[in-house]
Amino acid sequence: QENAELKEQLAQLRRESEEARAKLAELDLEVQQKTNRLAEVELRLKDSLAERAEEEERLSRRLRDSQETIASLKSQPQQIKYIIKTVEVESAKTKQALCESQSRNQYLQEQVGMQRQGVKGVEQQLQSSQKTAAQLRAQIMMYEAELERAHGQMLEEMQAMEEEKNRAIEEAFSRAQVEMKAVHENLAGVRTNLLTLQPALRTLTHDYNSLKRQVRDFPLLLQEALRGARAEISQAIEEVHSTNRELLRKYRRELQLRKKCHNELVRLKGNIRVFGRVRPITKEDGEGPEAANAVTFDADDDAILHLLHKGKQVSFELDKVFPPQASQEEVFQEVQALVTSCIDGYNVCIFAYGQTGAGKTYTMEVNLPRFASFFFLLLFSEVRGKAADWDYAISVSAAEIYNEALRDLLGKEPQEKLEIKLCPDGSGQLYVPGLTEFRVQSVEDINKVFEFGHINRATECTNLNEHSSRSHALLIVTVRGLDRSTGLR
Repeated sequence: QENAELKEQLAQLRRESEEARAKLAELDLEVQQKTNRLAEVELRLKDSLAERAEEEERLSRRLRDSQETIASLKSQPQQIKYIIKTVEVESAKTKQALCESQSRNQYLQEQVGMQRQGVKGVEQQLQSSQKTAAQLRAQIMMYEAELERAHGQMLEEMQAMEEEKNRAIEEAFSRAQVEMKAVHENLAGVRTNLLTLQPALRTLTHDYNSLKRQVRDFPLLLQEALRGARAEISQAIEEVHSTNRELLRKYRRELQLRKKCHNELVRLKGNIRVFGRVRPITKEDGEGPEAANAVTFDADDDAILHLLHKGKQVSFELDKVFPPQASQEEVFQEVQALVTSCIDGYNVCIFAYGQTGAGKTYTMEVNLPRFASFFFLLLFSEVRGKAADWDYAISVSAAEIYNEALRDLLGKEPQEKLEIKLCPDGSGQLYVPGLTEFRVQSVEDINKVFEFGHINRATECTNLNEHSSRSHALLIVTVRGLDRSTGLR
C-alpha cells in the first residue's frame, strides 16, 4: 500500500513537472508570437517611411520642376517684349509673325497661370504631405515607444518565468529526490515482503489449482448428489404419505373408539340423569326452630335424600345430591362430559326444574361464576384443541316459553309467537322457523347475547317473579363441525 502511495505521488510530481514544462512552452510560444508581431510592425513602419520618403522626393522633384518652369516662363516674356520692341522697327512682313507671337505669348501666359495654380495645388499637397509625414513620424515614435515598453515588459516576464521555471524545476527535483528515496526504501521492503510471500503464493497456487479441479468436477458431483437427494426425498415423501395414511386410519379408528367409549360411559351413567341440589335456609324461611331444614342427607351414600313429611321420613334416590355448601364447580364436574358429547354431534340438554324460590335462576344465571360459563369455557377450549383438523361454527339463540307460547328473545319483535315444527330432512328432530341466531367466537359473545335476551324477557312483565314462575327461558347453542381430512360433518 505504501509503495502504491509513493508511486502515485511520483506520478503526481511528474504530472506537475509536465504541466510546468507545457506552461513554459506556451510562454515561449507567446513571446515568439509577440516578437514576430513586433518585427512585422517594424517592417510595415519601414515600408511606410520608405513610401513617404519616395513621395516627398517625388513631390520635391515636381516642386523643383515647377519652380524651374515658372522661372523659365518669367524670363521668356521679357525676351518676347524685347523682340516685340525690336520687331516694331522692322518691316511689315514681320507683322504677321508678330501677331502670331502675341497669340503664343497670350497662350504661354495662360499656361503660366495654369502652372501657377498647379504649383499652388502642389504646394498645398506638399504641406498636407508634410503634415501627414509629421503625424506618421509621431505615430512611429509612439509605436517605437510602445514596442520598447512591450519589449521591456516581455523581457521582464521572460526573466520572471525563467526564474519561476527554474525554481519549480528545482522544487520538483528536490521533492522527486526525496520521494524517490522513499520509494526505493519501500521497494526494498516490498522485495523483502515478496520473498516472504513466495511460499504462501505457491501454496495459494496449489490450492487454486485444486479448487479449479473441484469446480470442474462439481457439476457431475452436483448432478449425482441431486439424483441421490431426489431419490431420498421421493422415498421419504412416499414413506410420509404411507405413514400419514396409516396415522389417519388409526386416528379415525381411535376417534370412533373414543366416541364409542364416551357414549358407553354416558349410557352407563344414564342418558337421563337427575341431580338434586339443596339450597341453604334463607330469611324468607323464617327464624328459630321452625326454620329447621326439612331435608337430611345420608352420610354413606351421596345419592340418597331424606325428606321429613307429616312427621314421617321419606327417602328419595337420585343420581347425586348436592348439599347447600356445594360449589358451582362441583355441580359442573358431574355434567362436563356432555360437552364432549355435544362436540361429537349428539344433542345435549341441561335444564333446572323446581318450584318457585328453589334456586333455579340462582344456579343457572345469577350465581357467579354462572354454571353455563363453565360449559362454554370448556366448549371453546375443546374447539380450539381440534382447530388443526376441524372447522367449527358456534351460534346462539334465546327463546322463552310462556303460557304455552314460544317467543324469540333476540328478534326484532319479541311478542311475535313462533311455532315448533319437525325438520323436513326426515331426521325427526324439531326446529323453530324464523328463530334468530347469532354467530359467537368467545364466552364474552355468549354472555352479551344472554344479557340482551334477559333484558327483552324482563321488560315484558312488571312482576318479574310472577312472570318467571310461569315461563321457561331457553338458551340454544348450535355447534356445527367439519372434518377437513374426511369431509365429515
